[in-house]
Amino acid sequence: MVLDAYKHKDYPLLLSLADSLSKIGAISETQSYYWRGYASDRMGKKRAAEYYWKKAESEVKDFKNPEEVNYYAKTASRLANLLNLKGDYDGSLQEAINAADKLEQLGCDTTTDYVNLLVFIGCGQARYAHMEEATKKSFERAYTKHLEHINASPTEATYKGAIAGIVNMAYSCNATHQYKEGLYWCERYEEMVTQYEGRFPEDESYIDKQRARHNIYRATALASLGRTQESALAYNNFKNTKFSKSPEGIFDAGEYLIDAKRWKEAAECFQRLDELVSLYHMEFSFDNIQTYFLKKYEANLKAGLKDSVYAISTYICDSLNAAIDRSKADDAAELATIYNTQQQETHIAEQEAKLLRERQIAAIITIILIIGFFVVYALYKQKASARLHKAHEDLKQAYDQLEETTSAKERIESELRIARHIQESMVPNEFPQRDDFELYASMTAAKEVGGDLYDYLIIGDNLCFCVGDVSGKGVPSALFMAQVIRLFRAMVKRNYTPAKIATELNAELVENNEDGMFITMFIGMVHLPTGKLDFCNAGHNPPVIGNGNESHFIDMEPNAPIGLWEGLKYQGEVIDDIRGRLFFVYTDGLNEAENPELEQFGDEQLLTIVKRSSKMSASEMIKTMKNEVKRHRNGADPSDDLTMLCLHVN
Repeated sequence: MVLDAYKHKDYPLLLSLADSLSKIGAISETQSYYWRGYASDRMGKKRAAEYYWKKAESEVKDFKNPEEVNYYAKTASRLANLLNLKGDYDGSLQEAINAADKLEQLGCDTTTDYVNLLVFIGCGQARYAHMEEATKKSFERAYTKHLEHINASPTEATYKGAIAGIVNMAYSCNATHQYKEGLYWCERYEEMVTQYEGRFPEDESYIDKQRARHNIYRATALASLGRTQESALAYNNFKNTKFSKSPEGIFDAGEYLIDAKRWKEAAECFQRLDELVSLYHMEFSFDNIQTYFLKKYEANLKAGLKDSVYAISTYICDSLNAAIDRSKADDAAELATIYNTQQQETHIAEQEAKLLRERQIAAIITIILIIGFFVVYALYKQKASARLHKAHEDLKQAYDQLEETTSAKERIESELRIARHIQESMVPNEFPQRDDFELYASMTAAKEVGGDLYDYLIIGDNLCFCVGDVSGKGVPSALFMAQVIRLFRAMVKRNYTPAKIATELNAELVENNEDGMFITMFIGMVHLPTGKLDFCNAGHNPPVIGNGNESHFIDMEPNAPIGLWEGLKYQGEVIDDIRGRLFFVYTDGLNEAENPELEQFGDEQLLTIVKRSSKMSASEMIKTMKNEVKRHRNGADPSDDLTMLCLHVN
């Protein structure tokens, strides 16, 4: 019955069978928890699956029983994969290493599940620096085991198991930027698919899908290694497959085109994202938003499709509410399932304890007087019941608190991860390569998301730029920052002066600003042919201008920060010519950076480094300053966001 439910993918039935059959002893506790974990995983209940699989491992007591060992190996393989997909690489690596060692000690290192554990060990090692050799050895060992299985039994199942393992190796190498190793495993991938095609040519759909994946993985690795022509050829081979026309194949193509920075083609691929969502009946979840819609957002943003970017951004924001509601419902359902299981286990334990007490009472009756027995038993029962009730209540309270904390933490981390991706994509990450000026900027958030910003636009002969620091921290500051960037770009395109931009920004942001948020901001506009700089400083740190020892902080009008008071009219200023001189703007995360002794980086040290670095390129200047701040902090965590912009006009 269990295997029939498994084959027909009836996961609710499988979950029910695993529970009921274990109660009557038809299957072992290990088997019951394994199948409950499998059904939960397939139904998207990852936390419940992790709980059941860990219980399945703990229930294995007799490692001399081949069936129990088989389920132990299956459980460990599933659990290691779940932890790896969850991003818990430490947990996945530890689980895979412990299980593989145990199976080797038992002489059970010839199964597919054991080989899968070797693959997950390699995937975990690939996520850590300086473990390239260890990763390579783990993958080679797994590959050798797959070949041994195929030589011993060249069946369709053994070939597909080997191909699945090699897919994980190639994908893991690409995901961790080990592209040369990725190409190596792509070659093994192609060899294995060719062998499979020779033995099972009738399986055309599977072969076409594997050919497509081999080519798209290879194209991604080649593109990242700068081998553009070879990458394009591999991508064309991918497009010649039937799989590439499917929604899943089109999404794979979109991921490659992003890596290859072919933004317009990537945006065209993601236009069919709705087909993929419909095909797999995807619900709104944080993972789906991150995996699919943020990539669609990035492709359209880099392709310059502003209307599409706005529509996708709106869709993501709307989807977050549904994702949060779904997360709450799923969390509640999973926790209820786990809690019910624990309640059942507690009930069984109470029944066993009660049976033991009854046997003890029967023995005592034969050797003591009836009156003495009832007195002793009544006292014992009263105390035992009180302790049991108190222990049960304490356990329930502790468990509720733990689950509530864990659930809240996971939701917050998911929301912050999505917010950070959106925020990073809103500021420019590519800078102009021109002879008449050089510009470079950097933004480093102190927490998951920050409130700093920078931006630039080139309108005709004018270069408009800004650097800002929003009050507060976290998601509210990030949302305020996104609004400022949107308004800044719109006003620059209307050819507003810096002072006009500051005045209009203040008028927009003061309205309905019940939380009292504000932003300090430096806004500049350089006329590139003459070097004339028009600027407006709204309560921001003074920039540095100069060349070598002549560098100095500029004197400015004491304008107020933007967003505090209605009706402010900001005063603009002019520097006639900044050509041939460095112009450096920053936020207070630089001069107020603290070391473990709470000593600040300071304006004097900032100016000294600028003077020493003024002959460097803009990017080198920024990197030098970041290294100096890191050295000054000496291991202390950053207390504020750090944003810098450096400009040279020739």
